[in-house]
Amino acid sequence: MPTSIHSPLTRFRAEPYSPNIGAIIHGLDLTKTQDETTQDQLRAALARFEVLFFRNQPIDAAQHIEVAGIFGNPDGAKAYFPQSDANPLIEVIETKAGGPRYTTDQWHVDVSYLAAPPAGAVLHAQVLPESGGDTLWSSGRRVYAALDPGLAARLEGLTATHSIERSAWPEIIRSQENGEERFRQIRAERVPVSHPVIRSHPVTGEKLVFVNPKYVDRIDGLSRKDSDNLLEHLFGQFERPEFQARLRWEKDTVAVWDNLSTVHYAVADYLPAYRRMHRVTF
Repeated sequence: MPTSIHSPLTRFRAEPYSPNIGAIIHGLDLTKTQDETTQDQLRAALARFEVLFFRNQPIDAAQHIEVAGIFGNPDGAKAYFPQSDANPLIEVIETKAGGPRYTTDQWHVDVSYLAAPPAGAVLHAQVLPESGGDTLWSSGRRVYAALDPGLAARLEGLTATHSIERSAWPEIIRSQENGEERFRQIRAERVPVSHPVIRSHPVTGEKLVFVNPKYVDRIDGLSRKDSDNLLEHLFGQFERPEFQARLRWEKDTVAVWDNLSTVHYAVADYLPAYRRMHRVTF
């Protein structure tokens, strides 16, 4: 029987990172294969805390994919970052002077423009600037719980259109070799999709707000003005510090997050310094 999200965690210690979101996991070596009980408890911890942080984890490519496999299928949906030479399941998120601006410094859910966005991701810090480059996560569950009941009732049943064309990806892809042709193909395959504004978490059943400014174009069925006003209000709720966890990275830190119940923001305060992260979605 799967571990309840409220059951004691006996295989490791989960130290709450903030009162509302996040935990640091102590007592696990991710370079080792975890037994079934530990894996089950890690899944329960992710459902409880929404984002998990592990320090001092020098995992290689195979171990990175194995960690992602604890939480889901590592062959999940990808964005359009370069792939690692070690394994195509690993995306290389590299920021450097003169390189592409991926605009990850914007609140977003990874590839929410897909009909079935990935459930989560595992990010491993490879090369970091001397300072800066933090990542923040904000909880859609906490945002929902803080909504005025009348607004929450109004949002029930509404959907929002998510589109890749809302983001910087069209410009990035078009700037690459054969970019215009490639983007035409991507646009044909990645048509805009609608997701509920309020959805229930597939594991916990808790309700959460599922919108983000990077990919959401509008709330369906509303005028553009009403949609923009409502989205602006919801986006602003994610910016409340009490709903957030802000991670200061160290080399070989690993972060695992729930991509359905959180939005995240990679702070770009370190340019022109170099930063490289490896990511596997699941």
